[in-house]
Amino acid sequence: MNERELTNIFNYYLSLENDFSKTSQYIEPRGQENVHSFEFSKLLILSCTEIEAVFKILCEEKEGKKCGNIREYKGAILKHFPKIVDAEVYIPRWAKQIRPFEGWDNGSLKWWKAYINVKHNRGTHFEDATYENAVHALSALYILILYLDKVFKIGLNIETSYILSDYTDKYIVDPPETPLPDFVETIAD
Repeated sequence: MNERELTNIFNYYLSLENDFSKTSQYIEPRGQENVHSFEFSKLLILSCTEIEAVFKILCEEKEGKKCGNIREYKGAILKHFPKIVDAEVYIPRWAKQIRPFEGWDNGSLKWWKAYINVKHNRGTHFEDATYENAVHALSALYILILYLDKVFKIGLNIETSYILSDYTDKYIVDPPETPLPDFVETIAD
């Protein structure tokens, strides 16, 4: 992976984030996180499709082989990045701090199951296309982009507006306030 490829992934994320931001013109997320819509369905599917692409890149880089399903992705990601479950972001519009990968080490991801349900059985699982599931998926993609940036040592300037974290530079000259959970440097005594 090079800077151009990561920039393309990040620009795609920004396009999704922009679309997601527009949904707040129609619903107030606080107290309505279970509202479902075609727009949330679209954003859930597009975010998770991109997550799969990033999973494949990380698996190939870390495992030296291609992974093709969520069990293989989970095994590879958690083997190399076990603390991804602690990575958190802040959603100002929702006024919530979330950990999109929380609990993945002990089970499945609610938003991923929603994605599979909506993708394969939209007629019977349309109610899974919620704000909450879509924002968790988009947040997971954001975190994975930060991981890609660290793994490939690119140093991309990642500025976002809907999903925020302490893992990115606030200003170009300032380092991030907090390192990503799997990239915390330990100080030898």
